Amino acid sequence: MKKIWGIASIIVILDQFIKYLFTTSMTFGESIQLIPQFFSFTLVKNTGVAFSLFSESQIPIVVVSIVILYLLFIWALKQKKDRWNILSFGLLFGGIIGNLLDRIFRAGVIDYLDFNLFGYDFPIFNLADIAVVIGACFLIVVMWKEERMCKSML
Repeated sequence: MKKIWGIASIIVILDQFIKYLFTTSMTFGESIQLIPQFFSFTLVKNTGVAFSLFSESQIPIVVVSIVILYLLFIWALKQKKDRWNILSFGLLFGGIIGNLLDRIFRAGVIDYLDFNLFGYDFPIFNLADIAVVIGACFLIVVMWKEERMCKSML
């Protein structure tokens, strides 16, 4: 578990530092275009979850996040400690904790990465979101591979 918490700590520290930089150098709603019609830094506060769902429900979102962290922790304890599980859980814990800290101390998640792909204005996101998505994808691949190995043994 030390390695998992090491990865999670790095993600949380980087995430919170980047958010600090953005919140102290930009105003909410401000956008800095880096690649025209493709990528900008846009500072926003998301009080909901994915795609701003449940935006008026901070306390339930905090409680659900804590429950998810607890369940993931219990699950991580039961998994073999190979590099993919360690990386998956480390990214998940770091991302969830990074956004959870925002919800508790900033009353919403700070987002700043703004992409426009072929005319679609993608929802603005942050490093913690990236960590959660990549960690979840890795975990799905690990579970899929383990399931395939188990089926091949039968």
